[in-house]
Amino acid sequence: MRRVQGISVLVLLIALIGYGIFTKLSERFDFSYEYDSRYQIYNPDKPPKQVYFAGEVVPLENKTVAHRFSNELRVHTYYNVSYIPLIQRARHWLPQLTPILKQYKIPEDFKYLAIAESMLLNVESPQGAGGFWQIIPSTARSYGLEVNDEVDERYHPVKATVAACKYFREAYRIFGDWTSVAASYNAGMFAIDQAYRRQQKESFYKLKLNKQTSTYIFRVLALRQLLQHPREYGYKMGRHNPLYVHLRWVKVTQSITDLTAFAADWGITYSTLKKHNPWLLGNTLTIKEEGKTYTLLVPRQREIPEDLPVETVVSDLEPQLDTLPKPE
Repeated sequence: MRRVQGISVLVLLIALIGYGIFTKLSERFDFSYEYDSRYQIYNPDKPPKQVYFAGEVVPLENKTVAHRFSNELRVHTYYNVSYIPLIQRARHWLPQLTPILKQYKIPEDFKYLAIAESMLLNVESPQGAGGFWQIIPSTARSYGLEVNDEVDERYHPVKATVAACKYFREAYRIFGDWTSVAASYNAGMFAIDQAYRRQQKESFYKLKLNKQTSTYIFRVLALRQLLQHPREYGYKMGRHNPLYVHLRWVKVTQSITDLTAFAADWGITYSTLKKHNPWLLGNTLTIKEEGKTYTLLVPRQREIPEDLPVETVVSDLEPQLDTLPKPE
């Protein structure tokens, strides 16, 4: 009897140890959530002592400001299963956008504008704005992006981020503060400038604007809060990200007449090539100007094929800052 009891205790111990190991592994590699309502409540009557956007103070002592911030926090931090893919996309893309903002001397908080604009999806709005940064074609061309039947660089995360940075720098020369710059990205420079002139106010937070623009900064702040502290809002984060793929940058220096064949030479499908390069619109890529090059992303799953229109291959996914236009 004692022997049976001893064996039972041993089996139980082994089971408990196994469960503990499994739990640790799950915590490390799985992406799941734990709902906790404690973190879903924000009291505007007791705001944080200090909140900043791009290093500038958000005046939460103002009841209207605190109320708007409170509403956006409730909307964007209350547990929503659709935000799990957003957090995964943010973990994948934001580290790639941050160095570009830094090179152009744009505050890091501006990366959250891309999330407020598109949730980091290459989508097109009913007004024709497209890509992570929701840029319309005419604005894209004015900031150096190529938009034609073959290529739409609004959907190129790196180049579109450069265009957005150029906008931010231009707007900062007009307004002199980053909060107004961010608001102008939603409403337009002209609209914000006219609001300041007509209302004779010295701060964005004192302007009377349309509802979308009035809440824009607070939406950005709420999304920043969620993405910086996902566990506090019920999202249990693991290290594994299903979006991560080993990729390499490939610089193309000659026209490609058949991207399907090009993809096959790399051991991938045209669909995979398009997935990683959504700015490619057709099945060709034409070098129309002398010295013009394009950079494609391809999975690192085989050796570099021979006789391809490739000048250099970079073996990591970091943005190639030396190839970007220099800040003016």
